[in-house]
Formats: sequence, structure tokens, C-alpha cells
Amino acid sequence: MKATEVKKTLLQQIQDYLTGLISKEDYAIIAEEYYSSYVNIIRGTEFYEIFSDNIPDCCLVNVDEPGNDDEKEYCFHKILEETYDKLKRVLD
Repeated sequence: MKATEVKKTLLQQIQDYLTGLISKEDYAIIAEEYYSSYVNIIRGTEFYEIFSDNIPDCCLVNVDEPGNDDEKEYCFHKILEETYDKLKRVLD
């Protein structure tokens, strides 16, 4: 698999959440499994840096940790939206 395919798939997964096709819980599971499988293909790219700096912590804090569900949903959506925009700009 090529790096561009991996990046596009990761972007599509974010878009699926942002458009309501999947829940934040489903996104966290899907993204973690896919990212873990293909991270070596994109390691060292700007896309990797942006994704790694934002998505894992966002999923941990807003999906796995206890807290106010409405606030967590809002924060999760906001971070994914911002990260999606940044990732689109650096897509090869």
C-alpha cells in the first residue's frame, strides 16, 4: 500500500465521523486499528506528525476517559475538524 492511500483512508475515516456516518467511539476503534497497521508507511511525513500529535490523545481523552459526554463530543468534533483541515493541506 502506498502512503497516499493510507493518508486518504485516514482522512476518509475522519470525514465519516464529521458527517455522522460513524460515532466517535467507532471512529476511535477504526482509526486506531488502521493507523497501527499502516503507520510505518507514513512515518516521517508532515501528515504523520499532524495526525500523531492530535488524534491519539483526542481519542483517549474524549472517548476513553470519564467526563461530561456533551463536552467530550464537542471537543472531539472540534479537534477532528481542525485536524482534518490541516491534514488536507499536507496531503501529497
